[in-house]
Amino acid sequence: MIQLLRATRPKQWIKNLLVFAVPLASGDLGTSNAVFKSLCAFITFTVLSAATYLINDIRDVAQDQLHPKKKNRPIASGQLSIRRAMLASIALGVAGISLPVFFGLWNLFVVLSAYAILQAAYQLVLKKIALLDLVVVSSGFVLRAMAGGLAAGILISPWFITVTAASAMFIVSGKRFCEFRNHGEHGETRNSLLGYTETYLRTLWASSMGLAIVFYVLWSVEIGRDGKHWLALLTALPFTLVLLRYAHHVDSGDAESPEDVVLGDAAIQVLVLFWALLFAVRVFS
Repeated sequence: MIQLLRATRPKQWIKNLLVFAVPLASGDLGTSNAVFKSLCAFITFTVLSAATYLINDIRDVAQDQLHPKKKNRPIASGQLSIRRAMLASIALGVAGISLPVFFGLWNLFVVLSAYAILQAAYQLVLKKIALLDLVVVSSGFVLRAMAGGLAAGILISPWFITVTAASAMFIVSGKRFCEFRNHGEHGETRNSLLGYTETYLRTLWASSMGLAIVFYVLWSVEIGRDGKHWLALLTALPFTLVLLRYAHHVDSGDAESPEDVVLGDAAIQVLVLFWALLFAVRVFS
Protein backbone atom coordinates (compact mmCIF):
# COMPACT_ATOMS: atom_id res chain seq x y z
CA MET A 1 0.00 0.00 0.00
CA ILE A 2 2.84 2.40 0.83
CA GLN A 3 4.48 1.77 -2.55
CA LEU A 4 1.16 2.34 -4.32
CA LEU A 5 0.74 5.63 -2.47
CA ARG A 6 4.28 6.65 -3.44
CA ALA A 7 3.52 5.84 -7.09
CA THR A 8 0.63 8.33 -7.06
CA ARG A 9 3.20 11.09 -6.29
CA PRO A 10 1.71 12.81 -3.21
CA LYS A 11 4.13 15.74 -3.57
CA GLN A 12 2.47 16.64 -6.86
CA TRP A 13 -0.98 16.84 -5.27
CA ILE A 14 -0.05 20.41 -4.36
CA LYS A 15 -0.80 21.51 -7.93
CA ASN A 16 -4.44 20.51 -7.41
CA LEU A 17 -4.81 23.43 -5.00
CA LEU A 18 -5.23 25.49 -8.17
CA VAL A 19 -8.91 24.52 -8.14
CA PHE A 20 -9.41 26.97 -5.25
CA ALA A 21 -7.86 29.88 -7.17
CA VAL A 22 -10.98 31.22 -8.91
CA PRO A 23 -13.30 30.98 -5.86
CA LEU A 24 -10.60 32.64 -3.75
CA ALA A 25 -9.94 35.44 -6.25
CA SER A 26 -13.67 36.15 -6.61
CA GLY A 27 -14.27 36.20 -2.85
CA ASP A 28 -16.76 33.33 -3.10
CA LEU A 29 -14.65 30.79 -1.26
CA GLY A 30 -16.29 31.87 1.99
CA THR A 31 -19.62 30.35 0.93
CA SER A 32 -20.38 26.76 1.82
CA ASN A 33 -21.55 26.02 -1.73
CA ALA A 34 -18.27 27.16 -3.30
CA VAL A 35 -16.21 25.36 -0.66
CA PHE A 36 -18.03 22.07 -1.23
CA LYS A 37 -17.81 22.22 -5.03
CA SER A 38 -14.17 23.33 -4.99
CA LEU A 39 -13.35 20.53 -2.58
CA CYS A 40 -15.03 18.06 -4.95
CA ALA A 41 -12.88 19.44 -7.77
CA PHE A 42 -9.75 19.05 -5.64
CA ILE A 43 -10.55 15.44 -4.73
CA THR A 44 -11.48 14.39 -8.25
CA PHE A 45 -8.40 15.95 -9.82
CA THR A 46 -6.20 14.35 -7.17
CA VAL A 47 -7.72 10.94 -7.82
CA LEU A 48 -7.74 11.24 -11.63
CA SER A 49 -4.21 12.65 -11.85
CA ALA A 50 -3.00 9.82 -9.60
CA ALA A 51 -4.43 7.38 -12.14
CA THR A 52 -2.54 9.11 -14.96
CA TYR A 53 0.73 9.06 -12.99
CA LEU A 54 0.42 5.29 -12.62
CA ILE A 55 -0.24 4.84 -16.34
CA ASN A 56 2.67 7.13 -17.17
CA ASP A 57 5.06 5.14 -14.96
CA ILE A 58 3.86 1.86 -16.46
CA ARG A 59 4.48 3.05 -20.01
CA ASP A 60 7.82 4.70 -19.17
CA VAL A 61 9.21 1.95 -16.96
CA ALA A 62 12.12 1.16 -19.31
CA GLN A 63 13.21 4.79 -19.60
CA ASP A 64 12.69 5.46 -15.87
CA GLN A 65 15.06 2.59 -15.06
CA LEU A 66 17.83 4.53 -16.87
CA HIS A 67 17.11 7.76 -14.98
CA PRO A 68 19.28 8.46 -11.88
CA LYS A 69 16.24 9.46 -9.76
CA LYS A 70 13.22 7.96 -11.50
CA LYS A 71 14.74 4.48 -11.29
CA ASN A 72 13.78 4.55 -7.60
CA ARG A 73 10.08 4.99 -8.35
CA PRO A 74 8.00 2.02 -7.12
CA ILE A 75 7.18 0.62 -10.57
CA ALA A 76 10.61 1.20 -12.13
CA SER A 77 12.34 -0.36 -9.11
CA GLY A 78 10.01 -3.37 -9.08
CA GLN A 79 8.57 -2.60 -5.63
CA LEU A 80 5.11 -2.23 -7.20
CA SER A 81 3.97 -4.71 -9.85
CA ILE A 82 2.68 -3.44 -13.17
CA ARG A 83 -0.50 -5.51 -12.76
CA ARG A 84 -1.33 -3.98 -9.39
CA ALA A 85 -0.54 -0.49 -10.65
CA MET A 86 -2.80 -1.00 -13.67
CA LEU A 87 -5.72 -2.22 -11.55
CA ALA A 88 -5.29 0.72 -9.18
CA SER A 89 -5.16 3.15 -12.11
CA ILE A 90 -8.44 1.82 -13.51
CA ALA A 91 -10.15 2.03 -10.12
CA LEU A 92 -8.90 5.58 -9.51
CA GLY A 93 -9.87 6.69 -13.02
CA VAL A 94 -13.44 5.37 -12.63
CA ALA A 95 -13.74 6.96 -9.18
CA GLY A 96 -12.45 10.32 -10.42
CA ILE A 97 -14.91 10.51 -13.30
CA SER A 98 -17.86 9.16 -11.28
CA LEU A 99 -17.72 11.58 -8.33
CA PRO A 100 -18.86 14.73 -10.21
CA VAL A 101 -21.60 12.71 -11.91
CA PHE A 102 -22.83 11.50 -8.51
CA PHE A 103 -23.11 15.09 -7.25
CA GLY A 104 -24.48 16.46 -10.53
CA LEU A 105 -21.45 18.70 -11.15
CA TRP A 106 -21.63 18.50 -14.93
CA ASN A 107 -19.28 21.43 -15.61
CA LEU A 108 -16.65 19.68 -13.53
CA PHE A 109 -17.36 16.42 -15.37
CA VAL A 110 -16.68 18.15 -18.71
CA VAL A 111 -13.37 19.57 -17.44
CA LEU A 112 -12.29 16.20 -16.05
CA SER A 113 -13.25 14.49 -19.31
CA ALA A 114 -11.16 17.00 -21.26
CA TYR A 115 -8.26 16.34 -18.90
CA ALA A 116 -8.61 12.57 -19.31
CA ILE A 117 -8.76 12.83 -23.12
CA LEU A 118 -5.70 15.06 -23.25
CA GLN A 119 -3.79 12.71 -20.96
CA ALA A 120 -4.69 9.73 -23.15
CA ALA A 121 -3.57 11.62 -26.27
CA TYR A 122 -0.38 12.60 -24.46
CA GLN A 123 0.43 9.02 -23.51
CA LEU A 124 -0.30 7.62 -26.96
CA VAL A 125 1.09 10.27 -29.30
CA LEU A 126 1.70 13.81 -28.08
CA LYS A 127 4.43 13.11 -25.52
CA LYS A 128 6.71 12.20 -28.45
CA ILE A 129 6.15 15.54 -30.25
CA ALA A 130 8.28 18.48 -29.15
CA LEU A 131 6.36 21.57 -27.99
CA LEU A 132 2.99 19.78 -28.10
CA ASP A 133 4.08 17.68 -25.12
CA LEU A 134 4.72 20.89 -23.17
CA VAL A 135 1.38 22.38 -24.24
CA VAL A 136 -0.55 19.31 -23.06
CA VAL A 137 1.20 19.20 -19.69
CA SER A 138 0.62 22.94 -19.25
CA SER A 139 -3.05 22.52 -20.11
CA GLY A 140 -3.40 20.32 -17.04
CA PHE A 141 -2.64 23.35 -14.86
CA VAL A 142 -5.14 25.48 -16.77
CA LEU A 143 -7.90 22.87 -16.47
CA ARG A 144 -7.27 22.62 -12.74
CA ALA A 145 -7.55 26.39 -12.38
CA MET A 146 -10.80 26.41 -14.36
CA ALA A 147 -12.32 23.43 -12.55
CA GLY A 148 -13.07 25.12 -9.23
CA GLY A 149 -14.67 28.15 -10.86
CA LEU A 150 -16.76 26.16 -13.31
CA ALA A 151 -17.90 23.72 -10.63
CA ALA A 152 -19.07 26.64 -8.46
CA GLY A 153 -20.59 28.54 -11.39
CA ILE A 154 -18.18 31.50 -11.08
CA LEU A 155 -17.29 33.65 -14.10
CA ILE A 156 -13.62 33.20 -14.99
CA SER A 157 -11.56 36.13 -16.26
CA PRO A 158 -9.73 35.55 -19.56
CA TRP A 159 -6.71 37.31 -18.06
CA PHE A 160 -6.67 34.79 -15.23
CA ILE A 161 -6.57 31.97 -17.77
CA THR A 162 -3.69 33.59 -19.67
CA VAL A 163 -1.72 34.08 -16.43
CA THR A 164 -2.21 30.43 -15.54
CA ALA A 165 -1.33 29.22 -19.04
CA ALA A 166 1.86 31.31 -19.28
CA SER A 167 2.96 30.39 -15.73
CA ALA A 168 2.34 26.71 -16.46
CA MET A 169 4.36 26.85 -19.67
CA PHE A 170 7.18 28.53 -17.74
CA ILE A 171 7.25 25.75 -15.14
CA VAL A 172 6.89 22.90 -17.65
CA SER A 173 9.43 24.22 -20.17
CA GLY A 174 11.79 25.01 -17.28
CA LYS A 175 11.49 21.41 -16.13
CA ARG A 176 12.26 20.15 -19.64
CA PHE A 177 15.22 22.57 -19.88
CA CYS A 178 16.69 21.06 -16.72
CA GLU A 179 16.13 17.54 -18.01
CA PHE A 180 17.91 18.43 -21.24
CA ARG A 181 20.81 20.06 -19.45
CA ASN A 182 21.25 17.28 -16.89
CA HIS A 183 20.66 14.24 -19.09
CA GLY A 184 21.66 15.37 -22.57
CA GLU A 185 19.89 15.43 -25.90
CA HIS A 186 20.08 11.71 -26.66
CA GLY A 187 16.70 10.94 -25.15
CA GLU A 188 17.53 7.81 -23.17
CA THR A 189 15.39 9.06 -20.29
CA ARG A 190 12.78 10.97 -22.33
CA ASN A 191 12.19 10.56 -26.08
CA SER A 192 10.86 14.09 -26.56
CA LEU A 193 14.27 15.53 -25.64
CA LEU A 194 15.32 14.57 -29.16
CA GLY A 195 13.18 17.39 -30.53
CA TYR A 196 14.72 20.16 -28.44
CA THR A 197 17.85 22.23 -28.11
CA GLU A 198 18.97 23.97 -24.95
CA THR A 199 18.65 27.38 -26.64
CA TYR A 200 15.07 26.71 -27.76
CA LEU A 201 14.02 25.54 -24.31
CA ARG A 202 15.63 28.60 -22.71
CA THR A 203 13.67 30.79 -25.12
CA LEU A 204 10.44 29.01 -24.15
CA TRP A 205 10.79 29.34 -20.41
CA ALA A 206 12.16 32.88 -20.48
CA SER A 207 9.44 34.20 -22.82
CA SER A 208 6.72 32.35 -20.87
CA MET A 209 7.92 33.94 -17.65
CA GLY A 210 7.81 37.41 -19.22
CA LEU A 211 4.30 36.81 -20.57
CA ALA A 212 3.11 35.54 -17.18
CA ILE A 213 4.25 38.75 -15.51
CA VAL A 214 2.63 40.96 -18.16
CA PHE A 215 -0.64 39.00 -18.05
CA TYR A 216 -0.67 39.14 -14.25
CA VAL A 217 -0.36 42.93 -14.27
CA LEU A 218 -3.21 43.15 -16.77
CA TRP A 219 -5.32 40.82 -14.61
CA SER A 220 -4.52 42.86 -11.49
CA VAL A 221 -5.76 46.00 -13.28
CA GLU A 222 -9.00 44.18 -14.09
CA ILE A 223 -9.64 42.93 -10.56
CA GLY A 224 -8.62 46.32 -9.14
CA ARG A 225 -11.64 48.06 -10.63
CA ASP A 226 -13.51 47.55 -7.35
CA GLY A 227 -11.61 50.48 -5.85
CA LYS A 228 -8.71 48.44 -4.46
CA HIS A 229 -6.50 48.86 -7.51
CA TRP A 230 -3.37 49.63 -5.51
CA LEU A 231 -3.69 46.40 -3.51
CA ALA A 232 -4.30 44.39 -6.67
CA LEU A 233 -1.25 45.90 -8.37
CA LEU A 234 0.85 45.39 -5.25
CA THR A 235 0.28 41.63 -5.45
CA ALA A 236 2.19 41.68 -8.74
CA LEU A 237 5.42 42.35 -6.82
CA PRO A 238 5.67 39.07 -4.86
CA PHE A 239 4.28 37.18 -7.88
CA THR A 240 7.10 38.54 -10.06
CA LEU A 241 9.73 37.81 -7.41
CA VAL A 242 8.51 34.21 -7.08
CA LEU A 243 8.90 33.68 -10.82
CA LEU A 244 12.33 35.30 -10.85
CA ARG A 245 13.45 33.19 -7.88
CA TYR A 246 12.14 30.05 -9.57
CA ALA A 247 13.93 31.08 -12.79
CA HIS A 248 17.19 31.02 -10.82
CA HIS A 249 16.58 27.34 -10.07
CA VAL A 250 15.75 26.66 -13.73
CA ASP A 251 18.90 28.39 -14.94
CA SER A 252 20.93 26.37 -12.42
CA GLY A 253 19.43 23.15 -13.75
CA ASP A 254 17.83 22.04 -10.48
CA ALA A 255 14.12 22.47 -11.36
CA GLU A 256 13.45 18.98 -12.72
CA SER A 257 10.98 18.52 -9.84
CA PRO A 258 8.97 21.77 -9.45
CA GLU A 259 7.36 20.54 -6.24
CA ASP A 260 10.78 19.98 -4.68
CA VAL A 261 11.83 23.51 -5.63
CA VAL A 262 8.74 25.06 -4.04
CA LEU A 263 8.89 22.90 -0.91
CA GLY A 264 12.65 23.34 -0.53
CA ASP A 265 13.09 27.09 -1.12
CA ALA A 266 12.25 29.17 1.95
CA ALA A 267 12.42 32.43 -0.04
CA ILE A 268 9.74 31.21 -2.47
CA GLN A 269 7.56 30.08 0.44
CA VAL A 270 7.84 33.47 2.18
CA LEU A 271 7.04 35.32 -1.05
CA VAL A 272 4.03 33.08 -1.72
CA LEU A 273 2.79 33.70 1.82
CA PHE A 274 3.26 37.46 1.35
CA TRP A 275 1.35 37.28 -1.94
CA ALA A 276 -1.46 35.28 -0.29
CA LEU A 277 -1.77 37.78 2.56
CA LEU A 278 -1.93 40.74 0.18
CA PHE A 279 -4.50 38.97 -1.97
CA ALA A 280 -6.60 38.02 1.05
CA VAL A 281 -6.61 41.63 2.25
CA ARG A 282 -7.74 42.77 -1.21
CA VAL A 283 -10.53 40.18 -1.39
CA PHE A 284 -11.90 40.32 2.15
CA SER A 285 -11.26 43.92 3.27
